[in-house]
Amino acid sequence: MDQKGEIPNSLFLRSNLDSFQDLFFKYHGRLVLFANKFTGDTQVSKDLVQDVFIKLWEKSPTLSEIDSPKSYLFQALKNSCLNYNRHLNLKHSVENNILNKINTLEKSAISDFKDPLYSLLEIEVEEKVEAIIQSMPEKCRMVYILSRHKHLKNVQIAGELGITLKMVEKHISKALLLLRKGLAEYLTVMLILLLNI
Repeated sequence: MDQKGEIPNSLFLRSNLDSFQDLFFKYHGRLVLFANKFTGDTQVSKDLVQDVFIKLWEKSPTLSEIDSPKSYLFQALKNSCLNYNRHLNLKHSVENNILNKINTLEKSAISDFKDPLYSLLEIEVEEKVEAIIQSMPEKCRMVYILSRHKHLKNVQIAGELGITLKMVEKHISKALLLLRKGLAEYLTVMLILLLNI
């Protein structure tokens, strides 16, 4: 080694294992720390340093023009780190793009009324609502149908059925309670579908 701590070029240029090992042991730790500033990941940094040394070993017979092995190693490692970060950013960009497309497709499939899953759920809920309505007591069912299907006001329903306004309100409340209880199992599914849209 010379006064600057550099391994002399003549030693470096010899392709023998001893000079390469000297170079490896002298710079490996510093190179890992250097790479870690770029990557933030010690294992990735070690892998990049290893790759730089492998490339150096493979090129060693043709590196007669290298004045400073230290400069070469640090510059090669810096380039490797920058390439790694570019690749990582591109990978994250592509992954995010794919995830956004998947989310958009899922949302459109859920909100698309032609979607078989949505249609099946809609049919099932409609059948359940109809079954609940049919199971209601007769007056309650009649009041509910006049209110919700025929869109009559409570006063009109009371006049048509010959009952008091209070009784109309009581029957509507009872019908809604029966529907809420009967459709409780679908509430979670419907909330999930609505929140994903």
